[in-house]
Amino acid sequence: MNNACTPQPSPSLLRRTQFLPGESLTSLLERLTQLNYYPSSRILRSICRQRLEPPANQDDLAHPKLVETYLRLADLTHISPEELYAASDHRFAPIFTLPHQSPVEIPWIGSTSKAMLPPNLARERLHFASAAQYCPRCLKNAAYHRLNWIPISAAICLEHHCLLVSQCPQCRKHISIQEIIKQRCYACLADLSAAEPISVEGNELGILSQQIIQSWLAGIDGAELLGKCSLPSRHPAVLYRFLENLSRRLLDGWNDWPNLPEPLDGLVEHIPAPVHQLQTLTPAGIFHLQRAAFTGVTNWSDGLFQFLDAYTGCHSRILTPANYVTRLVLIRHSWFQPAWKTQDFEFMQQGFVNYSLTRNIPLPVALAEQFTKEAWFIEKTGLWSEETTAQTLGISVQKLRQLLPYGSVGSCRWPRSRAKAPLFERDKVLLLKQQWALGWPISDASLWLGLYSWDVVELAKRGVLAVVDRPDADEAHWVLSRQSVECFFEKIVAQLKLFQGDRHDLLCLAEAVRLTACLGMDCATLLQGVADGFLPALKQENEIHALWHIYFLEKLAWDLPDLCYARCGWITGHKFAHEKGFHPRLVTEWMEAGLIKPEAIFGKDKYFVRQLLEQIAAVYIPG
Repeated sequence: MNNACTPQPSPSLLRRTQFLPGESLTSLLERLTQLNYYPSSRILRSICRQRLEPPANQDDLAHPKLVETYLRLADLTHISPEELYAASDHRFAPIFTLPHQSPVEIPWIGSTSKAMLPPNLARERLHFASAAQYCPRCLKNAAYHRLNWIPISAAICLEHHCLLVSQCPQCRKHISIQEIIKQRCYACLADLSAAEPISVEGNELGILSQQIIQSWLAGIDGAELLGKCSLPSRHPAVLYRFLENLSRRLLDGWNDWPNLPEPLDGLVEHIPAPVHQLQTLTPAGIFHLQRAAFTGVTNWSDGLFQFLDAYTGCHSRILTPANYVTRLVLIRHSWFQPAWKTQDFEFMQQGFVNYSLTRNIPLPVALAEQFTKEAWFIEKTGLWSEETTAQTLGISVQKLRQLLPYGSVGSCRWPRSRAKAPLFERDKVLLLKQQWALGWPISDASLWLGLYSWDVVELAKRGVLAVVDRPDADEAHWVLSRQSVECFFEKIVAQLKLFQGDRHDLLCLAEAVRLTACLGMDCATLLQGVADGFLPALKQENEIHALWHIYFLEKLAWDLPDLCYARCGWITGHKFAHEKGFHPRLVTEWMEAGLIKPEAIFGKDKYFVRQLLEQIAAVYIPG
């Protein structure tokens, strides 16, 4: 057993039960709570956590991440840890983890491991216990919650061919797993099993799509099903992610749904309002959305052509395909982003290129650049695409574009290339790569970080950025270690928290510098504080590519100098007096008497060494 402590004896359950067919772990725990007449599942959690050392006793019983928790549950329930794990959310980890990604694992019994579903993937792709779904017919047969109802993409009951239900049939509120087990809505007391099932019989494509999706989710070899639809030969996790992406792209085009031809017609009937997240859709919406998306995966690649014809408006029945450019740009931005540029997803990128060529649609420049990877094209033109240039220089395309206007990269651009789709001269790129191997000039480092050059010089002077060459006395000609620049940027970004409130409550970096300059702050000082983790900074987007996109809460701006100087052991006399509960005038008197002198003065704000203030206060302030 790896990193697992042996559970200690503790009070046993008075009554036990076994898993019912296909039951979820949360459902079992709720039934155990009811069988033992506990008023709440918290009692069961308390029993399970007895005599377990931290951090095991902090584990979530319904979503265990530690082997100790499984062993403790097994001890209480007399159900094997393997069965408990197989009924947990973690069984979906393989389908949500792409083959090229390193899986997150739980150390398991006998030095083995089990796949673990990270919380972020669970939030995006699984229903919460407080907002569950169920099949009325299954519930009428047996009152418990099934594991295959948990994924958001599972929209129908494959046994009864009816839509799952996610709301109370009477009051329309979300239903919890606990309510499903009791078959009763807590709000209106409606009988949940009495909900009228909505049949999908006859919708062969929709049923087939759900059969395939749910076989992937269950980890079942669906060879018989796959023979019916000719899917691309890829790992199920890749196809699932691709199908999910097609669904999201359909949501982007909600306004055009009423005009879509088959097989995408009818979506607006089941998703009557714009939706941006799959989590907010009803089972009916999920069913019809994924049915439409499934056409882009089945019968590859004819199905993709059929999907894109309808999605872009290039269908033969549409006389004015006004939206095809916009729609293709959305697809391109999605399918050609760095996260999708792996061998796993090469099939869909190639499919998009083939579609554009077959339909005589002008390829977007970013896709045309893909041809520059062909040896004959490079040999003939000596031109490289953004992607090839970025790969050669060891930077991202986003950073390449950020450096392009003014830095050394600009000198490599082919003069006749368009601004929005630049091409680069190979020989100049290779020369620049050699120069960058020695280090980055201040101008390139400034563009990379998104700072003024004088701020970068100041960071270099302080030793935050390593200087590898000083060719002359001019600081602007310094050459910096590329690694130090990239590490500094990544260190700051790692400290940023996502802000989702009112933008007016924030100060950008430049505004914070202007506001605190009177207290001795500058850009380099603030950035150092953020990088070291003692100045709280924010971002407004999940990803930022320049440091001018970091923010501070306006109401906390005046605390930034105090936080910085506290690292030196300094504190203002006013703040020290406030902490100790005496009048600030007393600190002034100590200063006038020569007992102490300030380390820094900024107008009326005077900073003293806290330790000296503590010593003087101990002598001159009665206990």
